[in-house]
Amino acid sequence: MKHPHGPVLAWFGHPATVVATFVLLVNDHLLKALWPGPVTGKLSDVAGLLVAPPVLALAFLPALALTRAGPFSSALARLTAPVAIVATGVGFTLVKTTEEGAELASRAWTLVAGPSRVLADPTDLVVLPALGVAWLVWRGCRSDQTVRRARALVVVPFALVGVTATSAAPPPPTALSVSADGESITVFTRFGPSSAVVSRDGGRTWSMRPDPVQAPATPPVPPLPATRACLPDDPRHCYRVSPPRLGVDETRDGGTSWKTVWGVTEGREDALRRSNDHPYTPPWQGSTAIAVQRVPDGHVVVVANGTDGIAVRGPWGAWRRHGFSAGGFYSDAAVPLDALNIDLRVEHRIGLFTGLLAFMVGMTAARRREPQDSGLAATAYVLAALGFLFVQPSESLISPLFFLFGSACGLTAAALMATAAIKARVPAWTWTTLSAITVCTSAIIWTIFSGWLSGTPDDYSTARLLAWFAGCSGVGTSVLIGWTAARNAERRRAA
Repeated sequence: MKHPHGPVLAWFGHPATVVATFVLLVNDHLLKALWPGPVTGKLSDVAGLLVAPPVLALAFLPALALTRAGPFSSALARLTAPVAIVATGVGFTLVKTTEEGAELASRAWTLVAGPSRVLADPTDLVVLPALGVAWLVWRGCRSDQTVRRARALVVVPFALVGVTATSAAPPPPTALSVSADGESITVFTRFGPSSAVVSRDGGRTWSMRPDPVQAPATPPVPPLPATRACLPDDPRHCYRVSPPRLGVDETRDGGTSWKTVWGVTEGREDALRRSNDHPYTPPWQGSTAIAVQRVPDGHVVVVANGTDGIAVRGPWGAWRRHGFSAGGFYSDAAVPLDALNIDLRVEHRIGLFTGLLAFMVGMTAARRREPQDSGLAATAYVLAALGFLFVQPSESLISPLFFLFGSACGLTAAALMATAAIKARVPAWTWTTLSAITVCTSAIIWTIFSGWLSGTPDDYSTARLLAWFAGCSGVGTSVLIGWTAARNAERRRAA
């Protein structure tokens, strides 16, 4: 076999793979939005099972290119397709049959292609025979088919985008307004088949479907959101909300003075806003409506908080957030304020490239007395800058390709700087120290922003300031280490 990597590229160039790739792109980005349902859903699964094995087989190309002849190369070439197909089948099965697998896939696609949701659905396993078609396509490929090989080079980028394209997550449920009477409290929502969630026990339990006998008591249409509500028997005792703030004020003197009795900190509210900032999510609304109900033990206050759910004040004055659940609202379903789902890809990539910058400037300082191969170092800085620009996430269809290109630029920049340092004979201890500083700088920046997700620090601006300090400290320390290494080398030569 002259070119053991040929069948892999021919697999990409096969008409079945090409057609499946474009079906996957068109179906996920157009047809699913126009005709959502099981047909378009299963079509994506079939196309994905035809495209995913050739994509996974890409991982074998470097090894195949390095081993052009010999028994190892032949064995590796024979194992490429079986391993890729089996891995695809096992992964697809785990994703479709377990909630953990679906959640893991959702997070993986979100990191690469932006906010995405993969749903567990065991009925999708009926399309697994498509892997048999992928195997037949592989068997029909030959390494001497240069036309297919060339065609593969064109279809590879589209295949990479296709397999990372999943359905946009459906809009989240939203609490719009709330009303109360002597018997029930009704929260009007944009949520599933029902638009009303009702409580008949003072906000302790909630039901998506009101009791049929009591249904007429439920207002037929959502009322306009009321931002102020008073106790029926005490008009001077009132509560109010001020959108888009997430909080409640109380007055006992008819509005002469107000006091905030419930809310979240400004830092957590900002975090909630960021977690709500996705293309498929409605704009942040905060606390939009409020209602009060008199109960035997006192009074109950219910606040509609948009996508955050509701807040309920019990008869004894304790406030609790309630999140959306399958049956309506449930306190344990509220999104924890110390574990928000926020896209930190920008912050993580800034941390990664800050670590790379620390490594590069340290090596530059270490070889400042030996400027040979300065072209390598200059090229490395240019590639690092390009890589940083291209890895930034976007909603573009080809965003995964930009990320791959930017990552390749960053790795190449590190390799070029390392080559220049090797030629300048930078000491081993300098390599070790700068590598440790690189890892620590990136890890500290990641840890700071991950801590912000859990509320430490509470404010994003504080986290950003700490990250800047960590980055500057890492870069400055690297320069100092490199400068010391160069000075020691100069002293040794002088001695």
